[in-house]
Amino acid sequence: MHTFELKHTTSASAKKLWLALTDPKYLTQWDGNRWVQNDACVGGKMRARSEEGDLAEAEILLYDVCERIATLAPMPINPEEPEEGSYLVRLEFTLEPQANGTTLHMKATGFPDEGSCTMMRNSWGGFYLEKIGKVAESVSDHDANAELHGQDFPGHVRHTELATALR
Repeated sequence: MHTFELKHTTSASAKKLWLALTDPKYLTQWDGNRWVQNDACVGGKMRARSEEGDLAEAEILLYDVCERIATLAPMPINPEEPEEGSYLVRLEFTLEPQANGTTLHMKATGFPDEGSCTMMRNSWGGFYLEKIGKVAESVSDHDANAELHGQDFPGHVRHTELATALR
């Protein structure tokens, strides 16, 4: 099993960075999906629909608001031939507040070979982490100051029965 770790520092606060990572209103600005849904609780799901209409789903393993989120998602062995099967990848993001911003630590594990690990590392390290930082820096102060647990959450977070029971 192969793993990689990356980090990126942004001038955004931990709250703004958290919203960029978890709020569908901001997630769609960096991840290339046209629609995202977040159950916002351990055991819940994050779902995304690509521009091509493909649906991706990940189970939320950790959900510590403004601190850490981890998901587990199937990745196709061959994206061109999904019937060839998949493997599970765990993505974990940890936010570390700094004097003038926040450092985002990312760990991805579960890759069956070095090639798939390197491809994903290059995508995240050369593109996504920087985009997440830029989106976080654009989060409005109004959204960043909203109550992140209640009905005033700025985006399209589902308040499911499971999410309510686990809070």
